[in-house]
Amino acid sequence: MKKFNWGTSIFLAVTLFVIATLSVVSYLISLDFYLVSNDHYEQGVEYQETIDGQLRIKNLENPVLVLFDEPTVSIKVTFPKELRSDSLSGSITFYRPNDSDLDRKYKLQVDEDGRQTILVSDFEKGRWKLTLEWKRDSLIYIDEKNIFI
Repeated sequence: MKKFNWGTSIFLAVTLFVIATLSVVSYLISLDFYLVSNDHYEQGVEYQETIDGQLRIKNLENPVLVLFDEPTVSIKVTFPKELRSDSLSGSITFYRPNDSDLDRKYKLQVDEDGRQTILVSDFEKGRWKLTLEWKRDSLIYIDEKNIFI
């Protein structure tokens, strides 16, 4: 059997390095990646409205309650009496950070007690970002919470 000399060893090392680098690059290219949203530029331009809506939430005397109910596997949103009105409209958005195909949006439909229940038993387990956005008396309110299902 023939012995390797230093030239052959250098050639094998460089060849293995190139193969490993190309393998890693091809693997990384094949991975799916998700943007925060498809219209992130438009949302960035209008972000001042979001900041104002979040500041209004912090200034509320009685905040909106968002609770996870384990027995029914649901999210319960409860508005305090002073926020309930006929002009209350908005949406509840569930955003999944690692897969935008799982995002869900619900219209805000509170009952006479100011509550809305959303069943989440068919949601993927893990971290979700819940965004509660509503409009009352021409003012927009935005509340964001991280929840774990």
